[in-house]
Amino acid sequence: SQAPLMKMRMRVKIIPVPKVMSKNDLEGIKNSISRYLSMREHSKSELTEKLLKKNYESDLIIRCIDEFSEKGLQSDYRYAESYIRSKFNDHKGENFIRMSLRNKGISSDLINEIMQGYDDQAWLKQAISALEKKVFKSDLDKSDQKKKQNAFLSNRGFSFKVIEKAINSYWKL
Repeated sequence: SQAPLMKMRMRVKIIPVPKVMSKNDLEGIKNSISRYLSMREHSKSELTEKLLKKNYESDLIIRCIDEFSEKGLQSDYRYAESYIRSKFNDHKGENFIRMSLRNKGISSDLINEIMQGYDDQAWLKQAISALEKKVFKSDLDKSDQKKKQNAFLSNRGFSFKVIEKAINSYWKL
């Protein structure tokens, strides 16, 4: 009868065949990298992560990204430089920027090299500017306002030393 036959069919498992990389996959990886880099700079780590999500083979991804790097089309240095400048202009602090870049796969040595272009005065100026742009409740007493400002700058990634100087400058102490 047909009942045993139906049970048999339901027990059959379909096993996926592993994807074999072809020339088309290399082209797909290269096209994706080109598209990503045409929009903005990306770190090697970001590109790798995005391409792994597309189920490309990691060896091919690394090979293609290295090829783009050798040709000067991808650069972690340019990426970090652009990222730092952007976040600095958005009034983010040094600690925030360093942590973010490390999370994006940028080496501490490269971060340190680029961050040398930003001195304590530059960070202080950005912290003061961030305070001046932020509206704090005026019904709080001075002590509570300072606490709120401290938390605000701390959340933006400024160092304790810069926060203290910025708040004192803001209050003309």
